[in-house]
Amino acid sequence: MRNGSQLHVWIGLVIALLLYQILEHNWRVFAFAFLMIYYWISQPIPIYLTALLPFIFLPFTEYLDYSDLALSFGNKMIFLFLGGFMLAIAIEKWHLHQYVARYVISFFGQSSVGLLGGFMAATAFLSMWISNTATALMMLPMVLGVFEAIPRSKAKRKLLVGVLLGVAFAANIGGTATIIGTPPNVQMAAILHDNFNISITFFEWLKIGFPFMLIMLLLAFYVLKLFFIPKEPLLFNLSKPIKLSVNQLNVLIVFGVTVFLWMTHPLISNWTGIPLDDTFIAIFGGLLLFVFPAGNNRRLLIWEDMKRIPWGILLLFGGGMALAKMLANAGVIKQLVHFITENSDMTFWMLLLMILALVLFATELMSNLALVSLVIPLIGEMAQVLNMPILYVCAGVALVASCAFMLPIATPPNAIIFSSNRITVRTMAKVGFILNIITLFVVYFWISFWMKLG
Repeated sequence: MRNGSQLHVWIGLVIALLLYQILEHNWRVFAFAFLMIYYWISQPIPIYLTALLPFIFLPFTEYLDYSDLALSFGNKMIFLFLGGFMLAIAIEKWHLHQYVARYVISFFGQSSVGLLGGFMAATAFLSMWISNTATALMMLPMVLGVFEAIPRSKAKRKLLVGVLLGVAFAANIGGTATIIGTPPNVQMAAILHDNFNISITFFEWLKIGFPFMLIMLLLAFYVLKLFFIPKEPLLFNLSKPIKLSVNQLNVLIVFGVTVFLWMTHPLISNWTGIPLDDTFIAIFGGLLLFVFPAGNNRRLLIWEDMKRIPWGILLLFGGGMALAKMLANAGVIKQLVHFITENSDMTFWMLLLMILALVLFATELMSNLALVSLVIPLIGEMAQVLNMPILYVCAGVALVASCAFMLPIATPPNAIIFSSNRITVRTMAKVGFILNIITLFVVYFWISFWMKLG
């Protein structure tokens, strides 16, 4: 551990202890919340281990017990994401993502504009189903490989920066389309279910997230086109996608069945009487991959493949849920909401815009998953007090939490693309700030539309 990290460990502990001594009764939970948030921001220990701190809090607070922890770390949304990870691993293992990317890129044409649009479309589509981190990691070598075939020039360097930023931004945006596409979506759904008894299905979120994703993807494309498409034409040639292998086709079949069930299970449940839900379908699809043959007495997935599951993300979900549960049990969120609503002259719409802006720019500096864990219970209670539709208000928070474009540290795709050493922080911040402002108003008006519609 570096000296700077050790310093942050002690700073967090000292301030948390001071808060614990100063605050009274149920407000002491903010001491525990502060410690987790501070560690999530400064990262003196891995953020996944910070998620385990609620186990340490147990002896010191009456607002959290082992039953709460069991429900938090065993939340059904965690298993929904686990099933999604299984599908993602199979797609990566059999290189189905490369086929999709090549097909989309060749479909959009071999020009500067087509290259930018093709890579962004392929990245966004993949990010809908697999983690945006994995998508960015897959697309980066493909982008660099394509540009190796283009003769060196100033125009090439300019376009390369634009396409790399397009991959990072599209990976962030693409995940907003589906409930499993990005961790904040899953966390929001879990908190809504646990704290407000509101369930959101895969298809219900698709109606909100997919059009938003298309709008933001087009706007991001036009912003990048404005900054990075060179005036002079570039000459290059992309190979066409090869034919699907049998194993790739089998993965595609399992994937297609899973998505079909996600979209139609309410109708199937009504028809058959079997209470299907998204988590059941995700695990069912994941387990099918261990059954489908892959030649030579193998299967599409074997147990050794499960080592590639990002288990830390699942721990992070559990820690965020435990923090949200502790704050809810203490009742401080309700008290805080009542104080804000009774002492503020702002209308609900002004409060909503302010909260969306705070979340949008705060997620540039801290984990969007941690941020959603803290803010969703707060704004959900606020919407309840003001008699506003909780689902759509919280959906707005989840959407902006995934759209951080300014800094390399804001999201894993930003960091991965920045690691190529082709982009400066200044360039990312300049373009990212413009997209952040655009995102704020798109989310605000899109959520307002759904609230008025509903």
